[in-house]
Amino acid sequence: MNNDVIFGINGPVITVKNAHSFAMGEMVYVGKERLVGEIIGVTDKLTTIQCYEETTGLRPGEPIEGTGAPMNVTLGPGILDNIFDGIERPLKEIAEQAGSFIARGCAVPSLDTSRLWKVTLIVKKGDKLQGGDIYATCQETQIIEHRCMVPPTLSGTITMVKPNGSYHVNDTVAELTDNDGNVHALSLCQRWPIRTPRPVKKHLPINIPLITGQRVIDTMFPIAKGGAAAIPGGFGTGKTMTQHQLAKWCDADIIIYVGCGERGNEMSQVLEEFSALIDPKSGRPMTDRTVLIANTSNMPVAAREASIYTGVTLAEYYRDMGYHVAMMADSTSRWAEALREISGRLEEMPAEEGFPAYLPSRLAEFYERAGMVETLNDKDGSVTLIGAVSPAGIDFSEPVTQNT
Repeated sequence: MNNDVIFGINGPVITVKNAHSFAMGEMVYVGKERLVGEIIGVTDKLTTIQCYEETTGLRPGEPIEGTGAPMNVTLGPGILDNIFDGIERPLKEIAEQAGSFIARGCAVPSLDTSRLWKVTLIVKKGDKLQGGDIYATCQETQIIEHRCMVPPTLSGTITMVKPNGSYHVNDTVAELTDNDGNVHALSLCQRWPIRTPRPVKKHLPINIPLITGQRVIDTMFPIAKGGAAAIPGGFGTGKTMTQHQLAKWCDADIIIYVGCGERGNEMSQVLEEFSALIDPKSGRPMTDRTVLIANTSNMPVAAREASIYTGVTLAEYYRDMGYHVAMMADSTSRWAEALREISGRLEEMPAEEGFPAYLPSRLAEFYERAGMVETLNDKDGSVTLIGAVSPAGIDFSEPVTQNT
């Protein structure tokens, strides 16, 4: 019987008394509706959970179920030409099940498990593989080839390979036996914790320009592939439109657009424009190489904090395939406001303007995940991070602008 039950509820912050079975950072299910949450504090008396869904209606005494794994996302074919919420739940499928508003506890797989992919296996029995090596490919969209990679933590010898054909994302297409004799099934997808950067072989010098398609930016404020940039400005000054233009016309292979705490009409505009726009390089719709993560201002504040990490993890995954990825974060100020709200509910000591004292390190951790790298499979890839900053009252001396 599960003795771990809700003790206290304070907005998205849940406390559990005398629970000793949870680990820091572990993903959990909260309440009878199995709301998604994450362990953010552990003491001998209280365990603190950050809930990524609306907690209205939760009651003390409802069960908490651990998963034994950190907060993670599913990585595989089907990510492109899709729109997710901040914890990688597909909004199209949720809309079909629950209507225009996300129902609590809505358990929808991140990737379409019923769709068949035409897979080409590029390994044979007896091959020795390391983490990051590519063992299968499939055409994810008309212009992007998806390369299935061995998880970075695995290595060993291929002991079984299925023939080329059509497979679902969860189907086993090969088996790898490690040096200890353990057999690991390799499917078309893998999971990765969102707060852990994916490993690389080495970081490369940043010396290749990202051509943005905007002459004034390329001339006056050039950005390099693998670099980080911020677009600061007050409300209505064109930050979002600038990011739209960069997403449409820059020469990155893949675009990750994260709407973090912004208005829903702005994400609707992105959807409409990108669907109608033809990619000048391929002649295909822009959505063929775009992922949208929509965590708008009316969605739970805790999921807004997670959406930035979800976006950069997806970007790193495609970088590891050898692609150049540009991620637009709109806006990091709303993300910082989510940190401030959660910090306040945790009764942490506030720093300047009420933001938590760890705001500078969190911003640094995020922007440090940009870079031009040599991947584990000896390809060159990059993640370019471009964040909008919306200082209240156009005050560029406020903490988020200064620490960015």
